Amino acid sequence: MEFRSDLVGLRALISFSSKKLLLNRRWIIVALMAGLVALVMLYVASEGSGTTEEGSSLINTLVLSFLLPIMSLIYGASMIRNEIDDRSITQVVTSPMDRRISYVGYYVSLSLVLIVMLVLIEVVGWLSFFLTTSVDQEALELLLSYALVLTIGAFVYSSLFLALGVVLKQPIYLGLLYAFVWEGFVGSLPGAIGQYTIMYYLKVIGAELIPYGNITEFSGDASISAVVLAGLTIILLALGAWAFREKEMP
Repeated sequence: MEFRSDLVGLRALISFSSKKLLLNRRWIIVALMAGLVALVMLYVASEGSGTTEEGSSLINTLVLSFLLPIMSLIYGASMIRNEIDDRSITQVVTSPMDRRISYVGYYVSLSLVLIVMLVLIEVVGWLSFFLTTSVDQEALELLLSYALVLTIGAFVYSSLFLALGVVLKQPIYLGLLYAFVWEGFVGSLPGAIGQYTIMYYLKVIGAELIPYGNITEFSGDASISAVVLAGLTIILLALGAWAFREKEMP
């Protein structure tokens, strides 16, 4: 009975949190980002060569490298933190459901919403680029492969930024520092230091799936990268759930 009650509560929390994220005014940001990506890719398609290589490099740079960590930060760092600050979290922490299970519910809803938004932006950019050139098997494989990499990335980054939102009162500042300085700048440096970023392992997996564009510059073992990302996600999720259980709520 207790397991069934937790399962019902978890489903309700996932449904409620997903709707709350999707109906938040920040969807305007998503719409603007989708429009910007579409305009850039449309312009490059009309002015450039319009090849699969070019399309892949654009999706890699605009959606995978930039929007994935930034949108994960914007939504993840504020998801639980906002509810703590406005005290609406009380309804969750006072329920019979274990706080760790509640945390997993937040994580699942965050990951799913990010996947939907990121893949939607990718599809909009892909259409604006390839409908002006040619939609062939390579283009379709490119679309599906990047959607898979974005899905993996959403799960990993969600575990990181959701945990930051629980632990820190102002998670956005450290999150921006991490996203721009560590993932963006340090991750682009030559040598082994770039291997200490999440994006590096994502792009190693991407290079295994996508033989087009600048993502192919990343070499490594995709299986090891998948294990590293899975392990990191589990560790961050466990730490976040523990911190959420132990945290004193106002």
